[in-house]
Amino acid sequence: MATLLRADLLTDLSWHTTGLPSITRALGTDREEQMVYVVDEKGRLLGIDLRAQRWRPYLQSAVDLTGTADGVILGLDSARHPLRLATRALTTYHASVDRGTVELMAAAGTQLVAFSPSGRVAQVFDEDGEARRLKLPAGPLTGTWAGDLLAVTTDSGVVLADPSGKRGEPQFLSVRGDPKVTAFSPSGHRFYVARGKGDLVMFDRFSHENLRTLELPGPARALRVDRTGRWLLARPAKGDSVWVVDLARWDVFATVFSPWAADLPEVAGGRILIARDGRDVISIDLTSARPSERSRLAGAASDIFALVPWSPAPPIAEVAAAAPPPEADSTDESVDSIPVEQPAAPPPTALPIPTAPSAGAAASVYLQVASSQNIDWANAFASQLKDGGFPARVLNPKASGDPYRVVIGPYLTRDEADAVGRRLGRPYFLLTPGSGDT
Repeated sequence: MATLLRADLLTDLSWHTTGLPSITRALGTDREEQMVYVVDEKGRLLGIDLRAQRWRPYLQSAVDLTGTADGVILGLDSARHPLRLATRALTTYHASVDRGTVELMAAAGTQLVAFSPSGRVAQVFDEDGEARRLKLPAGPLTGTWAGDLLAVTTDSGVVLADPSGKRGEPQFLSVRGDPKVTAFSPSGHRFYVARGKGDLVMFDRFSHENLRTLELPGPARALRVDRTGRWLLARPAKGDSVWVVDLARWDVFATVFSPWAADLPEVAGGRILIARDGRDVISIDLTSARPSERSRLAGAASDIFALVPWSPAPPIAEVAAAAPPPEADSTDESVDSIPVEQPAAPPPTALPIPTAPSAGAAASVYLQVASSQNIDWANAFASQLKDGGFPARVLNPKASGDPYRVVIGPYLTRDEADAVGRRLGRPYFLLTPGSGDT
């Protein structure tokens, strides 16, 4: 059975499926289609329809299944042809992936990458076949959420490669101090390198400039950045604990004792850390002066969790209407999570999330948080902010050569917009678009 919970309170939202097989992995959520994709114990890809509260198998013989940040599913068929499932439409690519172990990763548009660490090559595919090959060293692989840049961490630096080939051959960025692993910000404008000497380095993606260095409690072997770009989770080289890094303040905010797995720990809605604690799962409020446990779900540590930017509207509305008003400075930007075979919990209590005024209100103040000449990247970043609970959109250029602007809002007053900006925890400035903006 699958159950929806509020991420902040870990309480049941009275949404359930029945007959679901035993699940081993959660791959991601297609927000547009409102589908959650998981893998069962037989290796089949299953889709859970959030609106219909039903599930069905999609791919029964695919292997190497993986998911992207926006819910696209990648895999290989029995002939090692790449597969791409997006908005419930399956694409089978014409070329084949080389034999051996590979990591699949989405590239820009409908392209995808199959990286072979042993062969030290990345095959880039489009729907017509293999588009190109990139020579890459062995090492931990990561990529931007938009899929326009790959990074392989070696013991002497980071290799950066554009899968489209538009930026030429892969570039090597020398990094001293024994680099271990790299992670990109959601926008892709920054990347973070954890070094064996026990620190974290922030680089500019375009200039490769070393922007800042933060001392960690020790070396880290894995990094995970939340969807809003506010928090980075670091897995120590030894032991079961997690370092929570506040990227806005550039400090180690907390150390939480919790094991590291594919699904947890994660930050929901830019403010709530979900983590395992022994046999339980807990939520921790990261907005308080000191991290504090907000809720605990007993006996749920063996379940599989996935953050889902969706909630069943009628139950939420009913509970919100009956809930007492929050404290003056209280906000809630959390999203829901889906555990598998989750025991029932007490009824939920809802708090408001930061939203823009209704269409009828005379709102005109936006928070501009990014700009780019790349419309695909701008749309992807706006979608990531929406997943974090923020009313984001893309404003089109005013003139030829102007960038696409990613904004949040609109809001009625500058003070209201500033309050949301402070909760966002990333650089912004206030914008009042002209009548020609769309």
